[in-house]
Amino acid sequence: MSLIALAQTSLNQASSLYYILTYVLFFVLLFLLYLPGVNTRLTVSMLARGIEGQLSMIERYLNESKSKMEQLLKERGVQDPKPFIERVSEMFIIDPVNVEPTDIISRMKLLLRSGEDKIRDLITLMVPNIDNVNRSKLEVSAEVVNSLNLIYKVVRHYLILAKKLNSVVLLYQLQFVVPQLVKISEAYSKAMSTFIRGIPVGDSLGPLVAAYLFMNADKKWNPSRDTVAGEVEFEGRRLVVIKAEGPMATVGRPGEAVENAVEEYKGKVTRIITIDAALKLEGENTGAIAEGTGVAMGDPGPEKISIERVAVRYNIPIDAVIVKMSMEEAITEMRKEIYQAAPKALELVKKIILERTKPGDIVVVVGVGNTAGVAQ
Repeated sequence: MSLIALAQTSLNQASSLYYILTYVLFFVLLFLLYLPGVNTRLTVSMLARGIEGQLSMIERYLNESKSKMEQLLKERGVQDPKPFIERVSEMFIIDPVNVEPTDIISRMKLLLRSGEDKIRDLITLMVPNIDNVNRSKLEVSAEVVNSLNLIYKVVRHYLILAKKLNSVVLLYQLQFVVPQLVKISEAYSKAMSTFIRGIPVGDSLGPLVAAYLFMNADKKWNPSRDTVAGEVEFEGRRLVVIKAEGPMATVGRPGEAVENAVEEYKGKVTRIITIDAALKLEGENTGAIAEGTGVAMGDPGPEKISIERVAVRYNIPIDAVIVKMSMEEAITEMRKEIYQAAPKALELVKKIILERTKPGDIVVVVGVGNTAGVAQ
């Protein structure tokens, strides 16, 4: 009995010692957390670990996109496409000087088109006999890789900088922004697969509506590069329908095309109607249609202002018809709701023409957007 009692006493003493050590350790940790710098370093470490995980996801999307582009080039006979991919992924366009805004649009147009031509010339140099459709796929692939590479490098830059400076504030800012950038990167990665397959995306909504009208066009011509126009009769009116030339993955040059078309008809245009996809707000339904005034076009400036300037020159009212969708829906495979919205958007366009023009008038209808997989 004395042995059992001794064992129980020893066990109780060990248990008491364990609890004492636990309390001591707890208070020591609590004390350390209040020491200058320790709490900050712990917070930085925890935040950085979470952001590093999200950065690795962006890197994965970037590497997947590079692999898809590499495979596409190899299928076209390019033996070693990696140097080309690395080159286009690092390309950039420097914004024109805006301190002196005089003629800034012309300078911006020159820079944007020089950048486009550079990519096109490099692709043609690597694959001399490539057709327009496959060339456009490579152009879009280059844009996707370039965008993903920029996102990855910027996030990595601020993450490394925050860790160097031990900056909690910078890491908190990154924590707020990075989840959105991950979603954007995922959308770009999906978009690349869609464009390579040559099927319409959500942004093809405008060209699709224009294509419905093109079915009845008797006369077709190219008012600008990668852009096609056609003349259609509708209820006694002459419709000049403009869209990017499909089924290439291109947005064409709709602004320049509209300007040239209006000049070709000597300014005797009664109305300009633009149809385009538009980003929806959270809570709005995909495929919802809205009508407005102005040029519906997601453009840095040069194409949009060309339409506005020619409209002002000849006092031509501009109508806009938009179909709402998210950014991911705009650059990935066209969804059922968007496809079903196209005929409804066309009916709204026809209604606008009947309400605001009269027989004998000339109306310019522009289907704005990437015409991947949508011919004319």
